[in-house]
Amino acid sequence: MPDDHLLSIGEFSRLSRLSVRMLRYYDAHGVLSPARVDPASGYRTYSARALRTADWVRTLRDLGMGVAELTACAGLVDDPAAVRAVLEAQRGRLVREAAAALARVGDVDRLLATLDVPAAAVPVTVRRLPARTVASLRATIPTYADEGVLWQRLYPALAAAGGRPAAPGWTAAVLHDPEFREHDVDVEVLCEVASPFASTDEVRCVERPGQDVAVGVLRGPYDAIGATVGAVGAWVAEQGLAFDGPLLDVYVVAPAQDPEPAHWITEVCVPVTPARPPADQES
Repeated sequence: MPDDHLLSIGEFSRLSRLSVRMLRYYDAHGVLSPARVDPASGYRTYSARALRTADWVRTLRDLGMGVAELTACAGLVDDPAAVRAVLEAQRGRLVREAAAALARVGDVDRLLATLDVPAAAVPVTVRRLPARTVASLRATIPTYADEGVLWQRLYPALAAAGGRPAAPGWTAAVLHDPEFREHDVDVEVLCEVASPFASTDEVRCVERPGQDVAVGVLRGPYDAIGATVGAVGAWVAEQGLAFDGPLLDVYVVAPAQDPEPAHWITEVCVPVTPARPPADQES
């Protein structure tokens, strides 16, 4: 077949193993264009030489690449170094996706294991957190799961400022966003200190006042923290209390003290105050 032989879209479809619908889609997105389009009829014809590019495009598509990536890669078929870079990058992405999928399988297995076990009620109590002098580091981080980066910053910054943690230690994280956020979350980490110190740009010395909180205790890994927060919040509403500030998690036993997740203890605290009656009921 001569290199300049033109194929109808149907012929090209059969030889490339790409449907006519997909060929039109790829043309519209600049992935694989016909050699000629009749201006009157819109009829597409393709160069036989484009079959090699079509095979490359189909292979990359079957490896999970989207149309934007295919557009960028379609012209690289004759550049072995570029082809290798594309394939290595895609391999890395597939490995990461496989690891994430395996983690989700583990989550499903854990949920399956709990189906026949009655859900344990979360006991909730109201307690007053005493006033404390704390080191505070507050920042916007990508997600709530990235809280650890703040703790990694807090302790070196505290030492540089001349402060030191109190013993026994009290640590907590305050979630300042007024609503749950998927990204760019406002979190403050706190560590009780032995004595006041001079604040710096990185860490502040804060006199934290006493506070009434509804408390639910989470024992074990943080997977169930959402359910614990929900249970405490529902209890607060049922008791007719009013929410009074951002949520905070108090770490009684944290990964820094014990690496075994089964031993972790977290107090999920919801600040509360007695609910005010509606305006028309006030005396």
